[in-house]
Amino acid sequence: MIDSPIFDCSENKLSLLTDRGRSFLGLGYSSSHELNERVRGLFEYLDGRIGFSPGPQGEELRECFNSLIRYAYPEIMIDLADLIYVQHERPMVYLSFDHIQGALRSDSESSSLTEPLSTLFEKMEFLFRELAEFLKSDRSFFEDSEIVRFLAESYSYYLYETKNFPWEEPIEDSKTIGDKPVLDVATGLVGFSLIHEWPESFPNLYLTDRIPFILEGLSHFKDLAGKKNIKILKIDFPNEAVLDEPLGAIWVNKFLHHLSRNDRQKLLNWARKVLAPMGIISVIDTDLERQILKESKNPEFIGKLIPGYLETLVEIENEFTDNLLDDVKNANFEIKSFDSHEYLDETDAYSLVPEEHIKLKFVGFEIEGCKEG
Repeated sequence: MIDSPIFDCSENKLSLLTDRGRSFLGLGYSSSHELNERVRGLFEYLDGRIGFSPGPQGEELRECFNSLIRYAYPEIMIDLADLIYVQHERPMVYLSFDHIQGALRSDSESSSLTEPLSTLFEKMEFLFRELAEFLKSDRSFFEDSEIVRFLAESYSYYLYETKNFPWEEPIEDSKTIGDKPVLDVATGLVGFSLIHEWPESFPNLYLTDRIPFILEGLSHFKDLAGKKNIKILKIDFPNEAVLDEPLGAIWVNKFLHHLSRNDRQKLLNWARKVLAPMGIISVIDTDLERQILKESKNPEFIGKLIPGYLETLVEIENEFTDNLLDDVKNANFEIKSFDSHEYLDETDAYSLVPEEHIKLKFVGFEIEGCKEG
């Protein structure tokens, strides 16, 4: 039973790291110098700013936490970033105990551990999630430029080295127009694959977001990839942005359901204004979040859902699909195509227990509109 706050920022706090954790033994099994450097940099940066509550309980928790850091694998930065900044996009995040156990077995000091591995791993998972929640809930840490940089650059280096993109989106010639630039609204994690796939022969691609972690990560990845025809913009939609040139296409993928109908209409009107004649707007969306919120009234369903995920969702009106189609028309776009399907998905992406599938029925649709000249 934890009877006091785990992490402490007071002058009396226990240090976050001890010599045991500061050895970063697990990093010795990785060849990724860039990731290893940022694991050390982040936790040494946090040490001194946060620590553990003083007392026997704090000392016990610190010992377990430093075992986690001692055996940490470099991809722990990706897990931490997912929990703090993009849990809505990557809801299922767990520590990789295969990596931890491999480092632990080769450690000559592992015999000093006095509890079963299952108990130790359970405590590690708990402390890791508590650290993520602590950094996420305190704006001074959530927005700290150094924390953002360490995690964003780690994400960027990992994806650059592995090409294991969290979300991928095929680039279709039909969604561009001539030599006019393309703008992607509220890009998120899919921006990494877009940067990777965007041909150098294509016009400028504007990727937009409002979250510093996403903006920093995409900018860093763009530089690693050496792409000169990609621009990263900070835009908090539906706020309007002034662009230097008319756009050939605007992509709005799985974002409009986050907005109230008035804000969606505002964004669509802005889109028509900044598009060149014959420019296109491509909308892909679903009512998945509405269905999850609807199912959450079922105690059996809510008991399977990852804690905290429900709070990231927004209410969507019942007529979302029809309303959005009408709003695109009312913004004076000519509808070139509209496709809608009902899907039944069985996934553990939102499940508290890995491989425990949740059934979700939802509607997905695509709209393509054209601004006639």
